[in-house]
Amino acid sequence: MMKISLGLAISAMSALAAPAQAASLDPTFGSAGITSTAFGYYGAAARVVIQPDGRIVTAGQDALGDFVLARYTTSGALDTSFNGTGKVTTTPSSSCSNSGQARALALQADGKIVVAGTSCPNFNSIRNFTIYRYNPDGSLDATFGSSGKATVNFSAGASEACAVAVQGGLIWVAGYAGSDIALARLTSSGTLDYSFGNGSGTVTSAVGTSSAFANSLVIQADGKPVLAGYASNGGTVFALARYTTTGALDTTFGAGGEVLTHVGGTFPGNSAIATSLAIQSDGKIVAGGYANSPTTSYYRFAAVRYTSTGALDSSFGSGTGWVLTTIGSGDAIGRDVAIDAAGGIIVGGYSSAGSYRQLTLNRYDSFGNQDYSFGPVATTVGSSNAAVQGLALQGDGKIVVAGYGNSPYTFVVARYQQ
Repeated sequence: MMKISLGLAISAMSALAAPAQAASLDPTFGSAGITSTAFGYYGAAARVVIQPDGRIVTAGQDALGDFVLARYTTSGALDTSFNGTGKVTTTPSSSCSNSGQARALALQADGKIVVAGTSCPNFNSIRNFTIYRYNPDGSLDATFGSSGKATVNFSAGASEACAVAVQGGLIWVAGYAGSDIALARLTSSGTLDYSFGNGSGTVTSAVGTSSAFANSLVIQADGKPVLAGYASNGGTVFALARYTTTGALDTTFGAGGEVLTHVGGTFPGNSAIATSLAIQSDGKIVAGGYANSPTTSYYRFAAVRYTSTGALDSSFGSGTGWVLTTIGSGDAIGRDVAIDAAGGIIVGGYSSAGSYRQLTLNRYDSFGNQDYSFGPVATTVGSSNAAVQGLALQGDGKIVVAGYGNSPYTFVVARYQQ
């Protein structure tokens, strides 16, 4: 079992599963539970996935705007069967500096690795969706796109991809274009799937009152894609959209295919951003992220659960459908979410302790109650900021996180046991 962009299902036997134990670093992994990998003087992992053989793949960026990947063995060592070093660096060809940013990662059933992000993320109009596919050995897959790379341009203007999902032979990529959320569907060869989006292979949707951004993407069992992020709507709100398999907004979901949620309530300065999604086996949708509240300007970990039709789930969060959790002395930012075999919802991100951010994990039970037997868990890495940006679950229940830490920043991967 692993958490990729498609999320994790709750086991049908969750009622019989053992309760979670307090989470702690796994001493059998890396050095006392943590391993780090340098890519020059800066590296930050954006997401993590676990292969069926237990090896761990991460993807992110370096200071030069390269797409960078690292693969680890089950013990946390760099896997030298991957490009000879365990690391891969790919430089997008571009006319601008700092030309790439990898933000999303997915595994195909054949072991190929799909990484999505943007080219030229320096706020000029030419940046676009950029997707690379790698063979299991770390080489670029020449059968995909143009020498392993596919790009998608939107007429709406500058665009960035933040999420990717693989379903059968199709590759879905989501983010924003102009001021709208954006979604593209590619064939297995890396070309736009013209059976999607009225013959274009892409769709954009205006959500909220001015601007919207999709951070996460999951594909339901029926093939419908669900996107989550944020939109402007009397503040910044959790924004979800669901499409049919042909690219039309799904009118059976929310209001015309869209859902806007004021997490924490409506008040001046309210702000809430969904960063990740997972789908339960019963079809309910869990969005993780962060939000503030009327009582503080600090952000808190946020988890929101929706029914399969997009309504807030009244069985979650004491009837509200959402929960907010204060962790540490300042902002607590949730970046990724996964659902474990017992039905628990695990959110990873960072919290503040003094002047530094820490790797942070929190767990809620299936009703949204804080699981104090688990944590929260906060881990300092070196003498600088550290953050979880990706989260995946092993089949044995151990939690693998990836992000950044140390000084200078490196890819940081940690494994926790419960």
